[in-house]
Amino acid sequence: MIKKAIIILLLMSVSQVLAGAEKEWWRKWDNFPNVPKISAAQTKALMLSGEKIVLVYSGYRVPEIVCGSLTIPYTLVPPNANGARVNLSMIPKDWWVLCYCP
Repeated sequence: MIKKAIIILLLMSVSQVLAGAEKEWWRKWDNFPNVPKISAAQTKALMLSGEKIVLVYSGYRVPEIVCGSLTIPYTLVPPNANGARVNLSMIPKDWWVLCYCP
């Protein structure tokens, strides 16, 4: 009985692979999207002008990041994961979100 169930599960998984199961929506994202970029000087000017900004570090582990930055590992967001494990509720919707990775 157990052998039969295992064989059925294996056949089902193989048939999905052979059928070319569609990629999950977040796996279709480009690894290097074409997003607007700004310089450190422009960021400083925005911060000094009073704009509401949150800095998000999303790179590899390093010993130092910009003080006050949120850290969101790149492995938790598309195209590497679906982002479900990232809690962004602490970022107000009317703030600028500036992501950086040195």
